[in-house]
Amino acid sequence: MKIFIRLFIFLLIAAGLAYGYIWYKNKQAIDDVFSQIRMLTSASYDTTFVSLDGKSVTQGIKFTFPGTSTEATIEEFQIGTGSLIESFKLVRSMETRMLSDAPSSMSLKIKNFKFPLSMDLQSDASFAKEPDFLTKMQMAGCSNKQSIGISDLNKMGYSQISLDFDTGVSFDQHINQAKFTTYANAQDYGSFQIDFLLDNFSQNSFSSKLKNITLTLNNDGYVNRLNEFCADLVGISKDQYQQRHLNYLKHVLYNESIYLSDEFFTQYSDYLTNPRSIKLSTYPDNSMDPAQLWSMSPQLMVSSLNMIITINDHEIRQLFGARPNPEDLPPLDEPVKVVDDSIETIQGLTLQETAPSELGKYINYQAYFDYRGNSYKGIIQSVEGSVARINTQVSIGNNLQMPFKISEIRNLRIRREFEGN
Repeated sequence: MKIFIRLFIFLLIAAGLAYGYIWYKNKQAIDDVFSQIRMLTSASYDTTFVSLDGKSVTQGIKFTFPGTSTEATIEEFQIGTGSLIESFKLVRSMETRMLSDAPSSMSLKIKNFKFPLSMDLQSDASFAKEPDFLTKMQMAGCSNKQSIGISDLNKMGYSQISLDFDTGVSFDQHINQAKFTTYANAQDYGSFQIDFLLDNFSQNSFSSKLKNITLTLNNDGYVNRLNEFCADLVGISKDQYQQRHLNYLKHVLYNESIYLSDEFFTQYSDYLTNPRSIKLSTYPDNSMDPAQLWSMSPQLMVSSLNMIITINDHEIRQLFGARPNPEDLPPLDEPVKVVDDSIETIQGLTLQETAPSELGKYINYQAYFDYRGNSYKGIIQSVEGSVARINTQVSIGNNLQMPFKISEIRNLRIRREFEGN
C-alpha cells in the first residue's frame, strides 16, 4: 500500500513540476511577444496562465493599431493543444528543435476582439489595387465602387467590429491527413466557416495535397445593408438595385468566361431578397497542391475544384449553363466589350489548339495530345527544359505522372481561357 501512496505522491509532484514548467514557459513566451509588439505600438495584458486542458490563456489584452490612435481590446486569447501532456511535449520539442513528435491537434481562439471603425484605419488610396474576383462579384452594379472602406461602413451604420474567432487543426497520422477549421462571427455582420482537408500530410515536408474545401457564409444583416447602401449610391430603390446587381453580375461572370445556369441566378435572386446562407463545397477529382489555387484563373479554379453551391439551403443541381450571346446580356450603363463566342466552351474554358512550346504557360490545365502514335489526356504538372510532366489518365480512376519530350508532342489542344484576336 505504501508503494502505491508513494507512487501517487510522486506522480502528483511530477505533474505539478510539469505544470509549473509549462506555466513558466508560457509567461516567458507571452512577455517576449508583447515586448516585440511594444517596439511598434502600445500593448498590454492583464493576466496569462495555462489551463488544465493545456491551452495558453491570456486575458484583458489592449493594443493600439500601429500608426493610429485607435485602441483595440481582446477579452481572451487562447492557443494550445488538447492536453497538458501534449503541451509539455510541444514545449520540449520546440526547445530541442525536434518537431517530429508534434501534437495531434492545435487550436487558437480569440474571444470578443473589439475595436471602433475610426477613420484613421482607412487604407491609403495610394495603395489601391485591382479588386479580386469575389470582390468584383460582390460590388457588381454598386455605382463605380470597387471595395468597401471604413467611411462606407460608417454610412452603412457600423461603428465598431466585435469579433469571435476560432481556428484549429487536427492530424491523423495513420492515414496522413490533416483537417483545418476556421470559424469567425462578427456581431451584426455575419459569420463564416471554412474547412479543408489535406492528404499526404507531413509536418516535415510540403507535399500535402488538397482533398476538399467547404466554405459557409451566414448573413446577419451585412448583405441587406450593402444593398441599401449601393441603392442609395445609384439613386434607385433597393428592389431596383437587386435587379441591377444581377445584370452587372452576369457581365462580370461573362467577362471571366464563366457561364452559370438559370437555376443559379433564380436562387441567387431569392437570396438577395432574403439573404441567409451560401455554402461552397469542392471535391476535386484528384488531390491538388493548395498553392496551385493562387495561380489559377477564376474559370480554371471553378472547373478544377468541382464546385457545388448551396444557396439558402437549396443545392444548385446544375451550376453551369450555356454561353449566352453577347446581345442577349442585359443592357448596362456602359457598353460591354463583345467577345467572340464561336468556340464551344465548357465551364468557362475552351479546348484550343496550342503550340507545344507554350506548354509552360499552362501549368495545371487539361491537355489532349498525341505522342509516339498514342493519344493522351491529362493535367500539365511541370515543364523543365525539353520535358513536360503530365498527370495522365492510364485507365478509369487511375492516373500516372509521366514525362513527355516536348519536341515529340503532336496535335496539342489545351482547355484554357479564350483569347480573342
